[in-house]
Amino acid sequence: MRKDVKTILRELIALPSINPMGREDLPACLTGEARVAEYVEEFIKSLRLEPIIQKTELPERYNMGAMLFKGDKRKTVLLQAHMDTVGCEEEELKPSERAGRVYGRGACDDKGSLAAMLYALGEAARHPSRINNNIIVMGVADEEYTFKGSLALIAQSPTREASFSIVGEPTGCGIVNGYKGIARWKIETTGKSCHSSDPCQGINAIYAMGRILCCLEEYRTELAAIKDDELGTESISVGTICGGRAVNIVPDKCVIEIDRRLTRRFSPRQAVKDVNRYLESKGIECEYFISPLSDAQAANYISEDHPGVKALQNICLKLGLNPTPYCVSYGSDAYRMNEAGIISVIWGPGSIQTAHTAGENISLQELEQAVSFYLNVMQMPAL
Repeated sequence: MRKDVKTILRELIALPSINPMGREDLPACLTGEARVAEYVEEFIKSLRLEPIIQKTELPERYNMGAMLFKGDKRKTVLLQAHMDTVGCEEEELKPSERAGRVYGRGACDDKGSLAAMLYALGEAARHPSRINNNIIVMGVADEEYTFKGSLALIAQSPTREASFSIVGEPTGCGIVNGYKGIARWKIETTGKSCHSSDPCQGINAIYAMGRILCCLEEYRTELAAIKDDELGTESISVGTICGGRAVNIVPDKCVIEIDRRLTRRFSPRQAVKDVNRYLESKGIECEYFISPLSDAQAANYISEDHPGVKALQNICLKLGLNPTPYCVSYGSDAYRMNEAGIISVIWGPGSIQTAHTAGENISLQELEQAVSFYLNVMQMPAL
């Protein structure tokens, strides 16, 4: 007997796939996507399809999917959803259901999209005559940290040949055709350590960073005046700070980590230069160092006139869903797709507001809508 999409989702949630994000203290039984990838592989084999396995640069972590092939002259549409989740308590790995919603880590980010894509793939595989494009469905590794899975997608066949992609993320079953760029880097101030009983003998790196932090807080108002008609405003946030070795030692080092969200006004490198410009304009005289960018993705906007976007709008109209595309500030694997020339939009069930929270959940209504949407994508006219 075939599993329904709710059962698939509950089984996916129960398979731990926490992205360790560089941590080595997490138990192996909770980390990595291997368990989910094996589930996807068995599901694909049950459809009598040949699994696509793509190795990443990460040991024991790989992409898993399948292809419905219509011919070399047909364009390829890629549907992808990531298999990893952020960290959680073990209790959140036990799926539950109440009031028409499924709860558990990954429910909407991103196992809801994955479950719906897999179920739709099964339906499409049973009616191959209704398929007009080459269709690939992939479960992707490492979206939550270093994006090694999406880098494998754009480097390896057959996914790198895709001309259009739908990235499953919780968009409330709406079409996301634009998203802000991102720039992340560190600023480090240096000083001179000495005993805290006579602090004048040293140079306090934390005090120096304090002046920079005050300037960055003021810089937010300058960014708020920068408008992009589609993507909104620029933003900046200082997410981490680290400095000092002990309370009785004047610190000789302080480091902050910056997160900049970008419109089309700035490239990631331009964003760093503009922050430096602002600090110089405020007379910051202390010595500080800028790290290389740890993440750098340009903002992207896909016109509503693009044939792929128009096709998705038509599907939404058919299903009674909102067809009006919108833009978001959060990132996804769509960054890498678009940079590689694979036009990518974001569409998926669930709300980004519950993603990464202890109460992560998804409505069963949206989950069923996602199945219908993805199946219609697989059966849409040739691009």
